[in-house]
Amino acid sequence: MYRHNSQSTIPGPVRTRAGRNPYFPISILLILTVVSLCLLACAPRGQPPTAEPSPVLNIKTVLVVPFNNAADRYEVGSTVRCSVCGTVFVAGSVTPGIESYFTEQLLTFIKAQTTYTLLSPGAGEGVRSKILSESLHLSERDIVLETGRRLKADAVVSGTIYRFRQRIGTRFSVDTPASVAFGIHLIRVADGRLIWVGHFDETQQSLSENLFKLSTFIRGGWAWLTAEKLARIGLDKVLATFPVP
Repeated sequence: MYRHNSQSTIPGPVRTRAGRNPYFPISILLILTVVSLCLLACAPRGQPPTAEPSPVLNIKTVLVVPFNNAADRYEVGSTVRCSVCGTVFVAGSVTPGIESYFTEQLLTFIKAQTTYTLLSPGAGEGVRSKILSESLHLSERDIVLETGRRLKADAVVSGTIYRFRQRIGTRFSVDTPASVAFGIHLIRVADGRLIWVGHFDETQQSLSENLFKLSTFIRGGWAWLTAEKLARIGLDKVLATFPVP
């Protein structure tokens, strides 16, 4: 007599002779992989490596040298390479006497934001003149360093203005926008090492020309800036990285 088999015709798990599921190791591997990925996803990302100690500057006394006016030496439109750091600028017109403004702003910053002992620009003028009378073949960097040595400064801050062009127009409409370019250097006297460089080179553009200059327009009150205002923005940006003790 035919007997009905009550067992399901659906095949069950394949068993090895040892009675184990051959897919078991693969299943475990998949589970471990998923768990590992979850742990990696939950782990904090972008953690910076352990910071190395800041280099010792060995600077206490700083001499601030008055800014140079590049327009006294270079033609408008000429390409100029900084003799101290090698940065390239396009020289332009520079408003006479603006060097004092830059020097005062630099002095104000160092006095307010650092603990360096300052030697004023006036202290180095006589020494600089004497060095120039002794040799006319020294580079600007050598003159700055020798001035610092004779005044027993630990470091010297010097700067050059390559372009300071006023806007032609009003706050809301210009024929020619303001343009400013300058560089500042901090040089250690003991070994002549260039410790820090800051430079700024910008001609204001409309937002339709360069949307990435939005921050400049916002800081300028959504208007076309004077050269003084553009220089102030540039100095703030550059001096934010100035090394402090």
